Amino acid sequence: MAESSPLERHFAAILAEALRRRRRELGLSQEEVALRAGIDRGHYQLMEAARSDRHSNKAANPRFFTLLRLAEALEIPVDELLGPVAEAYEGGPGTSWF
Repeated sequence: MAESSPLERHFAAILAEALRRRRRELGLSQEEVALRAGIDRGHYQLMEAARSDRHSNKAANPRFFTLLRLAEALEIPVDELLGPVAEAYEGGPGTSWF
């Protein structure tokens, strides 16, 4: 199985931080967010750790529908949840990821 690229790991870490920050702002536990989003608590914990599973070093890469449910659970528009990732991707003048 292929490892995640440094770019994928970087974006997963940014998303993980955004999830953690918002959850803490709301005073919610990981379990409460998972219940609100209708996902497994372990799956949510992995996303906050920027990982796709416990056995590999693959970066978290949640499905779009999962991101929508998480945004709703965290009472935040999805574009705001993903804003830090988009900002890192855009990176400013002269930045090229590819």
